Amino acid sequence: MSLNLLPSQAKFQVEIIKAKSLSRKVLTIFLIIWVILVSVILVLKRDWWLKKEKIKYEVALSGYLQLSSEIITSQSIKFRAKLLGKVLRERFEYAQAFNMVENIFDSKIEIRDFELKEKKYFVMSVIASSDDAMKQVETRVAEVNMGTEPEVKNIVVKSAVYTKNTAQWLVTMEVYLK
Repeated sequence: MSLNLLPSQAKFQVEIIKAKSLSRKVLTIFLIIWVILVSVILVLKRDWWLKKEKIKYEVALSGYLQLSSEIITSQSIKFRAKLLGKVLRERFEYAQAFNMVENIFDSKIEIRDFELKEKKYFVMSVIASSDDAMKQVETRVAEVNMGTEPEVKNIVVKSAVYTKNTAQWLVTMEVYLK
């Protein structure tokens, strides 16, 4: 038998102190376990999230890399199309310019030669087979220089040579287009 000389209230307080001590120890162990579990869960979730984001990044990167080659191809095609359009537009302008120069004089006057010197500058030679045809050349040059032809800026006669044995005038002139 054990002899307990402590009063009952002291016995009760000792039991409360032991219970508090035990509960602190249990609570501390529980908190340590809880913190460790939460840390492990957070680390695992972070690793899972990083893997998921890395996969998204790789998919986006491969899409951009594929898209970049498509963009380069597209830009190259656009550049070539613009270049081709510019060449065709210039050829069309030259064709129009040749047609305008050919149509300055009517069919009685024979165009012997014409040559494009610059973009809107031609040198041409015409043959007038009679004096009436020569007057028509002179009249037409004067009309064009007065502004009757909307596409032609002016005509400068450089030379007019009469050949006796063929009875023809050879007129060389410069034609400037607008």
